[in-house]
Amino acid sequence: MKIHNIFKTAAALAVSTSLLTACAGNNGSQTASDGTELRTIRVANMTGEPDQYAGYIGTQQGIFEKYGIMLQTTEFVAGINTVDSVVTGTADIGLLADFAAANRFGNTLEANNLVIASDLSSSVSTTGGIFVAPKYAEDISSLDGSEGWITNIGTVSEYYNWQAQTYLGLDPDKQNAVNATDASTILGVIHNGNASAIVTSGAMVEKVENEGWVKVAESKDVDIRISAYLITSRNFAENNTDLLADYLKALNESAQYINDHLDESAKAVSAKFGIDEEIFKSNWQQYTIQFGLSEKSAAHLDEVNAWAFQHGKFPTEYNIRQFYYTAAAEKAFPENTDVDLSSVNQ
Repeated sequence: MKIHNIFKTAAALAVSTSLLTACAGNNGSQTASDGTELRTIRVANMTGEPDQYAGYIGTQQGIFEKYGIMLQTTEFVAGINTVDSVVTGTADIGLLADFAAANRFGNTLEANNLVIASDLSSSVSTTGGIFVAPKYAEDISSLDGSEGWITNIGTVSEYYNWQAQTYLGLDPDKQNAVNATDASTILGVIHNGNASAIVTSGAMVEKVENEGWVKVAESKDVDIRISAYLITSRNFAENNTDLLADYLKALNESAQYINDHLDESAKAVSAKFGIDEEIFKSNWQQYTIQFGLSEKSAAHLDEVNAWAFQHGKFPTEYNIRQFYYTAAAEKAFPENTDVDLSSVNQ
């Protein structure tokens, strides 16, 4: 699926709020179709992420109701805003990608009540990769000291560029950076010859190629991936472990429903969110969705966290595994929860 960069935006960027599943009684309580009272869980969704789509489809199919859950959802355009919503107490669940998680925890060590409750997804673009200006395509080493790699400073694009430079055998210290925060700016610096390389994916690929830039490596070969995690507060997790576990199970079953009924789900998602059906299906199939807390995913987060500290993204080195909460994941998906937390207890 297309990878969304995480930008700092105001909490006011919430674009919609809705109640999903069930009906309200006269006293405002929420009940299932059989009269059973439902437990409400407030979810802050990032636009276009798999938990948003799975939550919607699962609601329509009665999956959350089966688990005794009513979803109350709010949509934000950036993942960091979903976490701000958790911090301020207006949501129970949010989402953070790997780079944003490392930065958020690293810059709030003294005042943090957030925990990672579950892995959500990992994705590698099937169309993206490393693109260079034509004059560098035949001699990659000439990128040293060139105009610069396009980046959005302070976002995961910095980490992607480092991965790409290392993969190509370049010295990252000899590479320059060109800061560009939106598509029009990116295309402007490319068109004007003010940049030399970019790591990109999705719709931007065709636009970059139309400027004559050349793909020199695939994202999958470089292992340029993004992993996303479900975040909650420690207080909520500890006081609602069973509810959190049921939410994870319902979300997983909903994602499986989409996998098994992709055409049907694409029509429903298109009607609700306005995304083209074929684009949704292509994007969805690029995701690897797995709930639980795996050692493999934790090791990836360790690598991102170490890079962020070494490059000055936060002042104090720390063990990000101290912010894992495993009880709900162990209850819901014991087979997928093998994260090693022994280093936290040393």
